[in-house]
Amino acid sequence: MIVRLTAALVVSLGVAAVGAATPSFAQQNGIAPADREIRAEVQRKLRGLDGASRITVDVQAGVVTLSGMVPTLWTKEEAISRARSAGQIQSLVSELEIARAENDAALARLVIERIRKYDRYSVYDSIDGRVSNGVVSLSGAVSAPEKSTDIFERVAKVRGVQAIDNKIEVLPVSQSDDRLRRAIVTAIYSDPAFENYSKVDPPIHVIVNNGHVTLVGFVRAQLEVIKAESAARAVFGVLAFENKVQVTGGKASPKR
Repeated sequence: MIVRLTAALVVSLGVAAVGAATPSFAQQNGIAPADREIRAEVQRKLRGLDGASRITVDVQAGVVTLSGMVPTLWTKEEAISRARSAGQIQSLVSELEIARAENDAALARLVIERIRKYDRYSVYDSIDGRVSNGVVSLSGAVSAPEKSTDIFERVAKVRGVQAIDNKIEVLPVSQSDDRLRRAIVTAIYSDPAFENYSKVDPPIHVIVNNGHVTLVGFVRAQLEVIKAESAARAVFGVLAFENKVQVTGGKASPKR
């Protein structure tokens, strides 16, 4: 539990002296001049941040406390980062709260949509996620470090996300893996069985890690699972293989 000292509880102790100067207005109200300066600087740094008007900044003896309701996890983390960059801060306490989504199912749909709309998310990447009580758990693999960073930020900007457990694996940079990825994708999607699927949101993603190939995705028939595996295994350079493609029984995604 965090106990915050209010101005009324701050007592200034000192040695009384004849002719001592009269305490200033700030001192009489329990706010040291240095704390007032810190508070003003933190407020300047928060200026322009989405939801900044709802953030309250309190400072006691150099300890900054941020409180209030913010729209997203990204806003919360950005507010903390900006506040910490202010000078003379001894420590920072965050009591910021994030507005919650209607429910986990609605939040999951928003997260999925945000990831799918990421223009660098490709057939060479695969992200899986779970939502529980507003906490998003991300797993899977991406072919470049910046993709993991970008996806984390995109999810953090979804309203209602309380926290993110990011376990996305960044695949090693490898020219041989790049060649293998391209060859397997070409082999799979050259088969007429996949011509009715969306090329923007392909059903099967190809993950390659040092010659180890994993197929991930959803198709409408078991025959397509077999065809994809056969095409991938036939490509030269595959050192190990795992097929995680599942049959949904649904219709193919429309072409886009």
